[in-house]
Parts: sequence; structure tokens; C-alpha cells
Amino acid sequence: MKVWNPGASDDKFELTSMIDVVFLLITFFMTVTSFASSELIQVKMPIAPQAIVPEDIGNRQFLSISENGTYFLGAFSSDLPAITAALEKRKDTEGFKGAYIRADASAPYKYVSDLMKACKDAGVYNILFGTVKD
Repeated sequence: MKVWNPGASDDKFELTSMIDVVFLLITFFMTVTSFASSELIQVKMPIAPQAIVPEDIGNRQFLSISENGTYFLGAFSSDLPAITAALEKRKDTEGFKGAYIRADASAPYKYVSDLMKACKDAGVYNILFGTVKD
């Protein structure tokens, strides 16, 4: 009776599958990074000739206001109570620096004022405003 006898093994570690996994991870992180950079909605920010642009905005919550007054928490449409709750939850996390408000240049000030009140209600007082330096 013939018995299967495996060939001589070279007892080396096989790297092919590990290389495949590494390439899959690289592809995954490249895809996630491209989504993270397109996280914010597009708004036409106001021009401020004497604006000072910080080099590092730090770990901030991005809040946007479209020209028709729709609020956005990051890239997702939201309302003021939800924004207040998200800021309250996030304000005590390590490294959190505050809010970054990006309002459309043609958005009425009432919406910006209401958003600033929501930040105050959440206990977030460090706010940056997004502008374009001409």
C-alpha cells in the first residue's frame, strides 16, 4: 500500500501570506485616509484679510453652517441639541481643544450666534472661526 510522504521540508517561514495581509492593510488605510480628508462639507468661507491662520488647530470638533442655515457636525447634518450633546460628551476627553466653526459667507449671523450659544451651553468656550485670508 502506498502511503503519502510529504516532501522534504525546508522549515522556512513562509512570507507570502503575510505580505498579502500587509498590502491589504495599506490599501485599507489609504482608503480610510481619503475619506477622512473629505470629511467636511464645502462652504464658501468669509474673507478676512487680517486673519491669523494657526499652524495646528489641534483636536477640535468641526461644526459647519451651510448658506441656508443647515448645521453640520463633522460631515453629518445635525441640529443644535445634538451638537450640544456631542460637545458635552467630547469636552472632557484628553487633548480636546474646542470647536472649529466654519460658516458659509452668505449664512445669516443668527445661525452663527445660535451655534455659539450651543457651544456655551455645552461648556466649550475655545472656538476658532474658519476664514479665508485674501
